[in-house]
Amino acid sequence: MARVTIKDVAQKAEVSITTVSRVLNDKVDEYMRKETKDRILQAIKELNFKPDKRAQSLRGLGTKIIGLVIPNRLNPYFEQLAAAVEQVCYKEGYGVLLCSSQNSIERESVYLDLLERQKVDAIILSTVGLKKGELNDLIERGTPIVLVDENVPGVNTPAIFANNYMGGCQATQYLIDLGHRRIAFITGSMNLLSSKDRLRGFCETLKKNDLEPDRKLIKEGDYTYESGYEAGKQLLRKSRDDFTAIFCSDDLMAFGVIQAIRKKSMKVPDDYSIVGFDDMYFSSISSPQLTTVAQPVKEMAFRAFVAVKEQINEGLFQEKKHQFLDTQLIVRESSRPLENR
Repeated sequence: MARVTIKDVAQKAEVSITTVSRVLNDKVDEYMRKETKDRILQAIKELNFKPDKRAQSLRGLGTKIIGLVIPNRLNPYFEQLAAAVEQVCYKEGYGVLLCSSQNSIERESVYLDLLERQKVDAIILSTVGLKKGELNDLIERGTPIVLVDENVPGVNTPAIFANNYMGGCQATQYLIDLGHRRIAFITGSMNLLSSKDRLRGFCETLKKNDLEPDRKLIKEGDYTYESGYEAGKQLLRKSRDDFTAIFCSDDLMAFGVIQAIRKKSMKVPDDYSIVGFDDMYFSSISSPQLTTVAQPVKEMAFRAFVAVKEQINEGLFQEKKHQFLDTQLIVRESSRPLENR
């Protein structure tokens, strides 16, 4: 069967191809009669006409496709973020091309190049550590980019992320208020600003409470369950008197630590209080339920899409706003006051 074309729609609706194009691309003005628009829409429906997105892109009309690049789709936090972005895009009539970089900067670069060649309208990116040069080059070639969850200094683009410093302060102060004075910390990858900000919040909150950070109790992970488990094993080689609580930079690492504690025939929170970060969907149904710092994932996704639309509609040279969204401490079962240990 031959593909239905815009010419076929125009003939059936008894209008010009240009008039059909105006309807397809939402360029209708007050001079177009409602009856004309309705007739075109009815013709499109009856003929089951599907616009050629690539041809539209080549004519500068846009594809209504947004590229989304995340570090790891197997990480439940990024799965939630991707789902939130897809949902808001769907409501606004946009499709999403999802790419998972598998925590590889090289793979991330390949996907950015692929999405550019696919002529997507814009890219929403949660980077694993890409530098400003490559991103600015992409922007200068005409592809709008919005950073979400992770910032890159010096990139000329909007960025939306949680206030990771605030989250680090909230979790640390909570543990101190429970009576803990020796607190271990497992960071995320230290090439990321989010990891640095959470660590900074941890250290500065300790100092604010006249407590000195112990570098021997700070371990670097990479936001995976496995790295949390390994860091937990390293910490547990120390005496039980060395620390009484562990703050982890994400929930996956927190669950890795909990497993390491169980392997030592100890319990959470009886022997150690644990706090995570992200509030993944299964953190509320785990055993024990995980105390964690929640990021506003749906709000980040919504604001990222708004920033994308502004760039598409207003051009690449609009003001580049950085939006910090508040985090929230969610208290559950994995932490308790020190005297109840």
